[in-house]
Amino acid sequence: MKWSQFFSTSIGKKLLVGATGFFLCTFLIVHLAGNFSLMKDDGGQAFNLYADFMGHNLLIQALAWGLKAVIVIHAFLAIQLTIRNQKARPVKYAVKPGNKTSSWFSRQMAIMGSILLIFIVIHLANFWWKMHYGGIPTSVYDGKKVGDLYTVVWKAFGKVELVALYVVGMIALAFHLVHGFKSSMQTFGFNHPKYNGMINFIGLWIFGILIPALFALIPVYIYFNKI
Repeated sequence: MKWSQFFSTSIGKKLLVGATGFFLCTFLIVHLAGNFSLMKDDGGQAFNLYADFMGHNLLIQALAWGLKAVIVIHAFLAIQLTIRNQKARPVKYAVKPGNKTSSWFSRQMAIMGSILLIFIVIHLANFWWKMHYGGIPTSVYDGKKVGDLYTVVWKAFGKVELVALYVVGMIALAFHLVHGFKSSMQTFGFNHPKYNGMINFIGLWIFGILIPALFALIPVYIYFNKI
């Protein structure tokens, strides 16, 4: 079987979804570390210099565009798998099997994934687009002129509706990661009593709770410190 044929199968698509998902998990850690400088009491210097570096370094920019492509591929393949699974079972169960055949998290993946995709689009429009094309204000540090994205973010998170949107988005991310991380590990063959405890711990407590909670903390912190 050719590689192109293999990746058109369900297992091939699951492997691609898992691989792109792992890439996105790595990005989340890096992105969270940078975003935490938003809460540093330095007038925005650390965050603005970080944003300027991320926005102008050629390697980072290549990875950023690759990341956007990965998000699209990940969402497209996940939608394809959902549709294929529904077609494979054209007659719905008279009584839902519940946890006997699948977890609650797995049954909500399409909904949570859709909410998350909408959130990402809004997030990019609010900050990434403004950073590159919106003509944001500037600040000068040690003679270097950089975009003042810090002020844009703090102003945006002064709106309670946007803070609420981000919290909802992080809840969707949490549910998505709880099932997605474990499912991806199983797809790649890491399904063994020796490793399952660690996989479940990382998937639930690190990616499912800690990372989304820390992301949600940032807009909440800004909102309550701004007012």
